[in-house]
Amino acid sequence: MSNSRSSQGYKRFYPILKWIFSGLSVYFFIIQVKGLEENFFSNLSVVFAENKLLVILTLILAFLNWTGESLKFSLLIKSEIVLKRFKALLIIFSGMAISNFTPARTGEYIGRGLMLKMVHPLKLVVATITGNITQVMMTYGLGLLSIGYLTLFTDFAGVQQGRELIFVAVAFALVIVAILSANRWISFLKKRLPDALARPLRLIKNYDRSLFSKVLGLAFLRYLSFSIQFFLLLQIFSGFQLSIGAIVLIPSAYLLQSIVPVPAITDIGVRVAVSQFLFGDTLSNQVILQAVSTLWFTNLIIPGIIGTLYIIFSNLKERWY
Repeated sequence: MSNSRSSQGYKRFYPILKWIFSGLSVYFFIIQVKGLEENFFSNLSVVFAENKLLVILTLILAFLNWTGESLKFSLLIKSEIVLKRFKALLIIFSGMAISNFTPARTGEYIGRGLMLKMVHPLKLVVATITGNITQVMMTYGLGLLSIGYLTLFTDFAGVQQGRELIFVAVAFALVIVAILSANRWISFLKKRLPDALARPLRLIKNYDRSLFSKVLGLAFLRYLSFSIQFFLLLQIFSGFQLSIGAIVLIPSAYLLQSIVPVPAITDIGVRVAVSQFLFGDTLSNQVILQAVSTLWFTNLIIPGIIGTLYIIFSNLKERWY
């Protein structure tokens, strides 16, 4: 009887949350799109019409970025549920719909949990955090290498290792140590947590070196896709003023952006400021703003809107059937 009641409460609870978060998502998307430059879309169409092949390539790279994240998540949650590729992609978009307006992308757990209510929420959190850790390793590791190269082998005086970079280096080292000693601290936690909380942590036992290597490879694919996409957009909007060597600045840009923990949908100002700091001597502020805005719109807004529509559709489908 109690199980039946809890099941009914469960079914009522999730649709309400879906409506709330999809409503908030639509609201924030409208605000952000309205905040774009007045001629953003018209300028976009003119520039894109002159560079059709490169635009198609940037869209392919965006798709690779999204697909890489969905494959990562599918691998990490495979022991609990086998997801078809398209379904996994929609679930990732659902997480993005909510994470775009929540601090430090915490909405990813909520969005994925709402669409996979047959899986324990903590297991989804474990899988998502593990995937995010691999992405952080790419951002911090390659970013530090980029800054090290700029500091030691170029005359780029703008990048220096201050407190923030020392903090990032320490954080990166801690991430590596945490991964290498994962079995020990998980065993420590499991002994001190209630069984209901300790049980989901057993999912990590499935994350052997082979699986983690695959996930790390997909994280690198995402990073590479996103970096090349940004470089191409800077080239398109600047009329190809950048030298190929300028691509080494992009890992530095991503690292510096990651230091500021703001919601993804509002971090466009941070992205623009960091990019102006790094590329300002070569490119105009307008070019940087257009490239960053397009990158932001393509990789966050479009999939977020799709994810919002998917959440709404799933609610309507449950109601109809």
